[in-house]
Amino acid sequence: MNPFPEQRRYLRYEVLDYATIRMEGDMDTWSGMVVDIGLGGVQLRTKVAPEMNRSVQILVGRADGNPILLRGEVRRVEAMDGTDLWSTGIKFAPETHQERIEIAEFVHGVFQRQKEQLLR
Repeated sequence: MNPFPEQRRYLRYEVLDYATIRMEGDMDTWSGMVVDIGLGGVQLRTKVAPEMNRSVQILVGRADGNPILLRGEVRRVEAMDGTDLWSTGIKFAPETHQERIEIAEFVHGVFQRQKEQLLR
């Protein structure tokens, strides 16, 4: 289910953050996990297979209590062998300059936390 060749341009950082996902134009939401993130997008694990090339909104909780809304496009969907989970690659598609800044700050925060853990 991956019509796009690998086009990753940014480093990805491993995370385990809960997320609520909604396909744009749909009212239904479902839960998932963000398993890695970079400046270009995120990888999710869900029990629902999102439709390829659809716009999606991902609401990710943060430690400060203020969730971040990430907008993107579904670029890859693959069934994970031996599980009932789907691995989904989302390319960020921010609609405003402010959304771009929020993504960059969020990814930078993930990087900083990982760096601090390595230095302990």
